Amino acid sequence: MEKNFTIEITQFDFDLINHIKNLRESAGYSKEELSLKMGLAKSFVGNVESYTQRHKYSTRHIALLAKAFGFHNLSELMNFPTPEFDKIRVSLKQTYNQSETKVVEVKVLKIEPK
Repeated sequence: MEKNFTIEITQFDFDLINHIKNLRESAGYSKEELSLKMGLAKSFVGNVESYTQRHKYSTRHIALLAKAFGFHNLSELMNFPTPEFDKIRVSLKQTYNQSETKVVEVKVLKIEPK
């Protein structure tokens, strides 16, 4: 089963979540491993990376993330372009497993300024 929907989010949050996800995958960390390296519940990063959850990284998490990745300066962690927009509307397609109990893939269909 597939489900299409739209979320509204700040572009900074969206870009930061995707940037950290790329860093996490490049470092070979699972979502649970990064959560534990940050000293948080093992489900934390998974919740943040899920577009359907309200969890987002806070300013407190920035320092925890930098330490977890071994960065000495926050600027190393935040090395991604300044967002062009304040808020954006993101159209997504979620694909579920056969029993429709778990999301197996999320695809971004469109991003537009709000």
